[in-house]
Amino acid sequence: MNGFTADVIVIGGGIVGSSIAFRLAGKGLSVILLEKGRVGEEASGRNSGGVRQQDRHWVELPMAMEAINLWADMKEELDWDVGYRRVGNIHYGHSRERLEQLRGVAEREIKGGLEVQMLSPEETRRLTPSLSERIELHGSKYCPSDGTANPLLVVKAICRAARRKGVRIHEHTSVRQLTTHNGRVAAAVTEDGAYEGAICVIAAGPWTKGLCNMVGFDVSTKVEKRSLMVTEALPPMITPFVESDKLYYRQTLEGNIHVGGSITASPIEGDQTSVEFKSFIEVGRWLPAFVPATRNVKLIRAFSGIRESSPDRIFTLDRAPGFENFFIASGFSGGFCLGPIVGKLMAEWIAEGKSSLDVSPFRWSRFGTRSERQLS
Repeated sequence: MNGFTADVIVIGGGIVGSSIAFRLAGKGLSVILLEKGRVGEEASGRNSGGVRQQDRHWVELPMAMEAINLWADMKEELDWDVGYRRVGNIHYGHSRERLEQLRGVAEREIKGGLEVQMLSPEETRRLTPSLSERIELHGSKYCPSDGTANPLLVVKAICRAARRKGVRIHEHTSVRQLTTHNGRVAAAVTEDGAYEGAICVIAAGPWTKGLCNMVGFDVSTKVEKRSLMVTEALPPMITPFVESDKLYYRQTLEGNIHVGGSITASPIEGDQTSVEFKSFIEVGRWLPAFVPATRNVKLIRAFSGIRESSPDRIFTLDRAPGFENFFIASGFSGGFCLGPIVGKLMAEWIAEGKSSLDVSPFRWSRFGTRSERQLS
């Protein structure tokens, strides 16, 4: 059996794992990144592309705001245009009750330093003129510094830059076993051989739970399937990323409209990501209701991804309990925006012993013994 060694072994080739590997290499550490399929082709490449600060839990907001600075520099740093644009994010209030909920969220976000605005129905319609006059609207919450990017390009670009820094990326390399010795993860064992590192990091999304189970403890996460529909290319008609209680949608730089949301959510069995027919029906019903100009457009493709989240919808970033060298980044719901900053903070913690932002709200201890439950 072949052997592979590095300072750090990172398991998971999504936006979080690739960002961690990229930043660690920038600090002079040798890194091997293991991905069971191809990098960026699970949830990190199968999402709406929203780079969003607003509508997050208050403990995540400082990280999201700092992440925006990294996104702004991404084109230059990675030498690749990943389609990032600050086009704004608008959340409709379709009832007075929902509008008041949004207002309460806006007040907390403003106190946290985020620029958000409560807009009247008239202001909202001027900003999103494609919205149907028949849709009940009491106002909206708008964050002008939010934006979008092309999820099909982002992780590929990060990994290309990581390779230039010396990261060894092994695709189609599934971890079959994690071996331990004296309170440390000793190796990640694959069909190709054992990958040994002084540090092991898991950022494997929905597969994190199974990997942790290999070394005797459980992770509090849940998963669901979300589908995204894509229309044919259309003339420009939608500028900000639009969210409502039923769906979200945005128009890409190429003109396609991406549509998803609660109307396309469904339970998942195993890792099955096929798109259900009812999702097409729901999008065909609701998108034209919101945007009449899409009434006769074609849906040209669709795809689904597995979204992982923690019970409290806050991600976990910590050293695994009972291990000296085992770090875990998991439970991301809306993690596309956060991936670059999580990579930076995790690299700081591993390489320098301390991160530049406080990560204590994301520790295991907030779950008590539930997330640290030892498996029998």
